[in-house]
Amino acid sequence: MSLVQKSEADLTSPSGARPPVVDCDVHPILESSAQLLPYLDEYWHDQLVAARTPTYEPNYHPRNSAIAQRPETRTDGNGRAATTVENLVADVFEDGFTDFAILNCLYGTQQIHQPRREQAHVRALNTWIANEWLAKDSRLRASIVVPLGTPEAAAAEIDFWANDDRFVQVLLVGQSELLYGRQINWPIWEAAERAGLPVAIHIGGVFRQAPTSVGWPATHLEWYAGQTSNLEAQISSIVCEGVLQKFPGTKVVVSEVGFNWLPAYMWKFDKLWKSYRPDTPWLDRAPSELIREHFRFTTSPSDGAEIPGQLDKTVDRMGSDRLLVYSSDYPHNHASGPRDIEAGTNDPALLDRIYRQNAAELYNLVVAENRIEGN
Repeated sequence: MSLVQKSEADLTSPSGARPPVVDCDVHPILESSAQLLPYLDEYWHDQLVAARTPTYEPNYHPRNSAIAQRPETRTDGNGRAATTVENLVADVFEDGFTDFAILNCLYGTQQIHQPRREQAHVRALNTWIANEWLAKDSRLRASIVVPLGTPEAAAAEIDFWANDDRFVQVLLVGQSELLYGRQINWPIWEAAERAGLPVAIHIGGVFRQAPTSVGWPATHLEWYAGQTSNLEAQISSIVCEGVLQKFPGTKVVVSEVGFNWLPAYMWKFDKLWKSYRPDTPWLDRAPSELIREHFRFTTSPSDGAEIPGQLDKTVDRMGSDRLLVYSSDYPHNHASGPRDIEAGTNDPALLDRIYRQNAAELYNLVVAENRIEGN
């Protein structure tokens, strides 16, 4: 069996091809800034050595917390999962269920506040991903990390990697300096549309200001629980600012914030839009319709959708079975397993949509049996 990337027209080809199971949120971990030294030019290499900065790894999931990694994962000598391609591949593909895994590297280059340093480290990070991960297993794909401090530089980074088919989307973090719908960020949307790539917005932040609208939280629990409100704000901004009208090819993947909150949010968004339509005359239809067309949401954490019947209810209230794409959020350890959502429905067609069809359509991927093509 070989894995190939095909055009959307080929997704329905009957000749030995099927939609793959795509794990849309897997996290490789870069432990030390020293790992980037081979990929930095002489100037930034020397700057990093002189700064003695051991790591820009963000503390989104404190290392010894229960959520940081599953107990059954393969680990390196420091007891950490997902730091080597061998361990990650063995864990993610071990049971033969998953065909592709999309790597979302959360190393905190976005938190480097010197624009040129951020741009240099982003390029080094993407090159590290390409050379140390993607080159070593054909089942791996990745997101393009971009320098969020300078939207024009982010667009240039997208353009740089756009012709590398192993990079299948663009990665943004949920808490930004300015909302992503604001016109200053439009170069990112323009470049992503030009490249034909979805944009993933994942929990995380640039931390140029407090990560909540009312200040700094005192605990990790507050921070993590508050991420849903940040992503709601980003969705509202993208819809209300007219990004989807200006760049109609836009696709957005909202990652690692669950999805059970979505029906209530869409209902309220529609209700208020009816009252405030003069604010956004360019919106030619209800926000919920635009969300159904342009947005997708990863399934982990499932946050209760694994309760019998709950997945069916949530999808029914969403008004579409196209909105969800499968993710394991490896190596993170949520209260329910990534495939526990199966208990939330008795509909095999829905599970096929979530596991295969939706992501295959989003990323234009198929699995070809007994042949070698494409990449």
